[in-house]
Amino acid sequence: MCQFITFCHVRIGTFPLCAGIGLFCICVLVYLQLVNKKVKIETENKIMVCIPLSVILGILTAYASDILFRGGIKAFLSPFGYGVTFYGWLLGCIVFLFVYSQIVNIDSMFLLNLFLPTYSIAQAFGRIGCFLGGCCFGCPTKHFGVIYPQGSLPYKTFGDTPLFPVQLLESLYLFLLFVLLFGFVKFRKRAGLYLLLMPAGRFFFEYLRGDNRGVLLQTYLSPAQIFSLFFLLIGLILFIKSEKEQKILLGFQKKKEE
Repeated sequence: MCQFITFCHVRIGTFPLCAGIGLFCICVLVYLQLVNKKVKIETENKIMVCIPLSVILGILTAYASDILFRGGIKAFLSPFGYGVTFYGWLLGCIVFLFVYSQIVNIDSMFLLNLFLPTYSIAQAFGRIGCFLGGCCFGCPTKHFGVIYPQGSLPYKTFGDTPLFPVQLLESLYLFLLFVLLFGFVKFRKRAGLYLLLMPAGRFFFEYLRGDNRGVLLQTYLSPAQIFSLFFLLIGLILFIKSEKEQKILLGFQKKKEE
């Protein structure tokens, strides 16, 4: 655990640093994809505006979701001391991308395929930040674990009990997902596959978490697991849609050749 680093006499939080690296990766990847697609400069400018606007809305929904899950509706009257949730951020970004696509007349599926896969590497760096910052920690383990220092939230919760480094395992999974999406998956299928594989992994990793996950719908599942099922359904719909579009495109090309 290393919550802060000092660079040129400036104290920097490791979680904000990792989150910043993740956002930088999103910017670079979106731009490189636009260059590769040879998008017109006017459209490119409209799309690049999506990054800061979607991030701002995502942060608001991420913070609001953590307040709701861990504090309930009444907690909004005193919304201090809470953090952010990735699914709250993701939901806010998706809603923004869909609404924005309608406003500027850009295909919504193009924006989703452009942005969603980049979130895999951003979240991977974010999970490293979680590990260094001491949040989103794992459950107690007897075999392979990390003992957090005194004064940290994990230590206050479990003492000197070794905790499973679930943040690093999820980060590795997300890095592999990033390589899969950008190295082996066609552009039009990336959003659907991301929303299939990312939630599937997250659903499993939730069983290895030891922190306070909050409550949603009073079920045996954590809020993140419920959202995982929701996004899995969306991912399945998008993936099926991409398969149908591919068949239509192949059929059109075949008729054209005939």
